[in-house]
Amino acid sequence: MAELTPEQKLAALFAEQAPPARDPVFCADLMQRVARRRAWARVGAAAPWAGVAGLLAWALQPVLGPSVAPLADSLVLSAAILGGTAVLVLVSLMGARRLSR
Repeated sequence: MAELTPEQKLAALFAEQAPPARDPVFCADLMQRVARRRAWARVGAAAPWAGVAGLLAWALQPVLGPSVAPLADSLVLSAAILGGTAVLVLVSLMGARRLSR
């Protein structure tokens, strides 16, 4: 058997302690950051369209107002419940994000 050089001994020692080829915690964290960035990009892309739709609805309100008034009166409670739920979900998500750090 041939004698190993010091460099070969060190290489053999470091080869035994090599890190795993794939770190699942790092991969999960990276995927979560990518998903969060994509979600914010989608929200950012949809925001101008929501603004345009709101302006269009505001501009057409004098024309469409009388014809949709009965429908609007019946949807006020549903809209208030959905809005309140959205606010609660956003607050809870922000609180969970703050606590996870």
